[in-house]
Amino acid sequence: MTELPSSRSRTLRAGLAAAAVLLAAAAHGQTQAPAAPATGPSLTPLLLGLLLVLALIPAAAWLLRRTGLAQTSSASGLRVVAQLPLGPRDRLVVVEVADRRWVLGVSASGIRRLGTLPSGADTGAPPPATPERSFSDIFRRLRSLR
Repeated sequence: MTELPSSRSRTLRAGLAAAAVLLAAAAHGQTQAPAAPATGPSLTPLLLGLLLVLALIPAAAWLLRRTGLAQTSSASGLRVVAQLPLGPRDRLVVVEVADRRWVLGVSASGIRRLGTLPSGADTGAPPPATPERSFSDIFRRLRSLR
């Protein structure tokens, strides 16, 4: 009766067989003539273009956030419905919180609640055509809604 080889001797035989195959492949590779240098297209322009595109992605995201075009959704129930820039650092903002819409004045000195709007008010539609009013009239009207 023959004994079954142990797992250690099987592993040793498999390793020796793999080494023999690698040595034979290496010997065969050395007997062939050296290959001519590769004259294909360079990968440098491709990699530089890829790096440029990858660098533009965060720059575009920053620009979208900075201009306010990217609306972030929030799980807290807050949503900016509309914004009206009044100056370089001042703007009117309509924020929806649950079923209420608040009109906020945002400036460099802080944020103030100017009033509330009914929940069904459509702030995205342009106002009906009315005679020209000054900013102070509009501001007084918004304050009276409070």
